[in-house]
Amino acid sequence: KKYWETRKYENQAEKIALKKLFRLIRSKNRIIDIGGGFGRLIPDYAPLFKSCLLIEPSEKLLKEANKVCQKYPNVTLQKSFVEQLPVQDESFDVALMVRVAHHLNDLQAMIKQVQRILKPGGYFILEFANKTHFKNRLEAIFHFNWRFFTDHTPESLKTKSSSNPFFNYHPNQIKTLLLSNHFQIIKCLSVSNFRQAWFKKLLPLRFLLWLENQRQEMCFGQSLHLAPSIFVLAQKEK
Repeated sequence: KKYWETRKYENQAEKIALKKLFRLIRSKNRIIDIGGGFGRLIPDYAPLFKSCLLIEPSEKLLKEANKVCQKYPNVTLQKSFVEQLPVQDESFDVALMVRVAHHLNDLQAMIKQVQRILKPGGYFILEFANKTHFKNRLEAIFHFNWRFFTDHTPESLKTKSSSNPFFNYHPNQIKTLLLSNHFQIIKCLSVSNFRQAWFKKLLPLRFLLWLENQRQEMCFGQSLHLAPSIFVLAQKEK
């Protein structure tokens, strides 16, 4: 929660994107929130779905999520890891995974699990940290690193707060993984376009979110993703 206290813009930017993607989903019976943490997104999907399951490996975060669940009786919690989802095959209409992919070095295993638990025609909302964001592109040009533009492998980073690696993924790699696992990509949104500190200091939050709302929908081509975060809506083949 402390993390999000200083990231009100990023929090609201992601909620704007989710609202747009949920509108495109017809069947809103069962949803699974994979790696849902302390339940940050529960208020955004619980009113829309009949039954909701939040999966989280951390007991500490599950305790926090349980407090959020008091308002939403249709939400249940379960401790589990992404790679071994304890649910039946083809049992969910929607799978949601936000702020989780950058912790995983094996997206193939995760996507296979999601493909298994979704009903035919079910939807997968996946957020991932974008390797090809604007700042990385500028740095590649400045250092004459032309290989950056053809290298689709993940970018492994070290964060200040943790020794665990942080993976930025190339959009083309995500696209290939989804298509090879029988998903069709419905829509992509560029999210947190104005994450830079000077933007947030200079512009009021309300105006920044208005700009964000407009920018998410702007399309400069399927291969040009400039935001640090990408939301993908994919549908499992029927």
